[in-house]
Amino acid sequence: MIKHTLLVGLFLGTLASLNAQAPDSVLNFYWASFSDKDGSPYSVDEPEAYLSQRAIERRERLNIPVSQQDFPPNPDYLKGLEAAGGHVHHRSRWLNAATFFASDSAASAVAALPYVDTVWIAGPYRKPLQASLRRETNYKVDSLLSKRMEGNKYGYGERQIDLIEGDSLHAMGYRGEGVWVAVLDGGFIGLDVNPFFDSLRAEGRLLYTLDVVDGDTLVAESSTHGTKVLSTMAADQPEVFVGTAPEASYICIKTEDTRGEHRIEECHWVAGIEFADSMGVDIVNSSLGYTIFDDASMNYDTSSLTGEVSVASQAAEIAVSKGIIVVTSAGNEGGSPWRYIGIPADAPSALAVGATDLKGKLASFSSVGLPQRLPVKPDVIAPGAWVFLADAYRYRVSMGSGTSFASPITAGAVACLRQAFPDVPAPILMEAVRRSGSLAEQPNSDEGYGLPDFAAAYEWLKQRVKQP
Repeated sequence: MIKHTLLVGLFLGTLASLNAQAPDSVLNFYWASFSDKDGSPYSVDEPEAYLSQRAIERRERLNIPVSQQDFPPNPDYLKGLEAAGGHVHHRSRWLNAATFFASDSAASAVAALPYVDTVWIAGPYRKPLQASLRRETNYKVDSLLSKRMEGNKYGYGERQIDLIEGDSLHAMGYRGEGVWVAVLDGGFIGLDVNPFFDSLRAEGRLLYTLDVVDGDTLVAESSTHGTKVLSTMAADQPEVFVGTAPEASYICIKTEDTRGEHRIEECHWVAGIEFADSMGVDIVNSSLGYTIFDDASMNYDTSSLTGEVSVASQAAEIAVSKGIIVVTSAGNEGGSPWRYIGIPADAPSALAVGATDLKGKLASFSSVGLPQRLPVKPDVIAPGAWVFLADAYRYRVSMGSGTSFASPITAGAVACLRQAFPDVPAPILMEAVRRSGSLAEQPNSDEGYGLPDFAAAYEWLKQRVKQP
């Protein structure tokens, strides 16, 4: 496998020299797309220069050829961008682009380069944050929600696994072993010390961490959101709390800048999912969504929800074509004037997940799809209202609500299904999940194909494909 540092270098710019730059107020982030990959030093015959061995093997196993689309942007184009006054933050192989920060005049100079197609502003430049790790060394047991449930191996997680028949896959021996899951989120406080992830760390299944916002590998900072999301899949404390894929391996990638909402976060998301691809992941969970921003000129409207407008949605679509199953939250706007799913849930090939309560009833906050628009969105619904999560700061189980949790609960079950059927193309495996839904015969724009039944999805695939 390629060394991790090489893969990181292909996606992140050099940030060490930035402190000497002009004040933040005069710099902005921009996205620049290039016209071609002419003169590229990369080759389809030597993919190990930009993909790990596992990423290459996934393509081979699923009969997906390495193509020019997998090449990083032409290094000469990146050098030209820098010579024009831009500072490359990260690059996009699939969209043949770069995120950079610069003054307005430098951005104009970049836009004038003959090999640059488009340049658009993505948000204000903010200097990378210094690591602010919160290291708890005394995780005391909180008696409120961490009392062991004797005889119940899932503990407080039982109902949210049982409702989608994820426990049926576990009973067959499919708990996610050997499957790599990337989690794109805003921060993972407690990841490095929280007891709920003891086995994840001890068994070496926390494979890698990457912060594409600040350009380092420290993600146990900024937010507890990613910690809670991860726990619904990876937690493994029998009789207290067990997630839907307790034996899968994980890569945690921080793509959110918690200091504001701008389209730069979509650019970070692209960098994150492309890095996940280069590492060879099988599944990506994204409990993130984009519709409304601090700068209203960046806002999306419903006509943008086609999967072809946002760079994040485009990247999600390409990821599936590379063999990755992309599971994403539908959004929490069901009770707001907006109401609809966000980006990248609009990507046609992504599995967008709405939320139910623990009785299977649709949560009022769960974002809905656009009526009469195909494919039906959300794709499925899953437990996400007052579900159980790991607390980031104490050894206790807490509760939370959001499609942010419905998505990873589903993604974990998908990881178990992927373990059972490693050679099935991603679109077919996702189709099995949709067809197992409680509303599969009459899907709608509120609940999609309904609650999935992963035991039924397993049987559907078993009848159609040969198992290893």
